[in-house]
Amino acid sequence: MKWKPAQSAAENARAVLPRMARKFFEAGRKAIAGDHPPDELHRFRLRTKRFRYTLELFQPLYGPGMEGYLKSLRQLQGALGKVSDYRAIRRVLSDDRELKKQIDAAVKGKLKDVRRSWRAFDSAGELKRWRAYLGGVPSQRATKRASTKRTKPRQATKKPPGMAGPKALAQAAG
Repeated sequence: MKWKPAQSAAENARAVLPRMARKFFEAGRKAIAGDHPPDELHRFRLRTKRFRYTLELFQPLYGPGMEGYLKSLRQLQGALGKVSDYRAIRRVLSDDRELKKQIDAAVKGKLKDVRRSWRAFDSAGELKRWRAYLGGVPSQRATKRASTKRTKPRQATKKPPGMAGPKALAQAAG
């Protein structure tokens, strides 16, 4: 992350997190597509954890709206974790051929679950939605609601929907 000390945490988040989301989606598409070695899936699982933890650090800036994004990351991370768990069991119990076959079959099933989870996570327009939210651009639905309620066009705000103000941040910080 390229953090600019002269900018606020919110300004830095709006500048850095959308790029981070794009790179995360690109890495996921690469890791999930085709038949890649399990080590690549493990690296993507670790990347998913880092991305989720980063977003959790910035959650006070975005408010409760961030929880839905984090929930989808947790689900994806859970599916990736199951594959990793089965691979670890396989390494420990590698002497038992019959058990090894059963574990291999279970891993195949879990890989299908991972691919299914990824397809849901990376469905049409999701990357755009993530980047818009993290960058502070109101969703089209919110913009549409605002335009139907007002006669004058609404001016863009500097903080994304749900982003906490200075008082809320001070309270969250204790």
